[in-house]
Amino acid sequence: MLARDIAIAAVIEADAAQSLREAALLMYRYQVRCLVVTDGRGGRRVPVGMLTAGDLSVATGLRGCDADTTTIASAMSQPAVTCREDHTFAELIAIMRGSGRGRLPMTDADGALVGMVTADDVVSAMAESMEDLAHAGAFDPVPGDGDR
Repeated sequence: MLARDIAIAAVIEADAAQSLREAALLMYRYQVRCLVVTDGRGGRRVPVGMLTAGDLSVATGLRGCDADTTTIASAMSQPAVTCREDHTFAELIAIMRGSGRGRLPMTDADGALVGMVTADDVVSAMAESMEDLAHAGAFDPVPGDGDR
């Protein structure tokens, strides 16, 4: 199974020049905890960073930034840690472990945003694969083990 098989296609994104208030409104409107920050120049939506609810809280609460005048670019995590749509489970896990990120914007071969993969998506897909394997009889006891 590949990243494209488990990713969600609907990704809420924002431009780095938008204000933190606009970001907060997007998160509230779509009930999400992060936004993929993209650069839309050249007609392609290329991930350049991520803005999480935590980033927003730190910027406005701890650092005292003005939500109306501070841009997403000043508060986002960058660069964006991404995966490609042809990455395998093992590659997704390696990227997540190595980066400490549980959400990866998914890109096509040209680097354009096409979806999002989360750690929950990976775990759910792995659990389904294990269930399929169990139903296939792959865990039958070894002959003779049950005879004791």
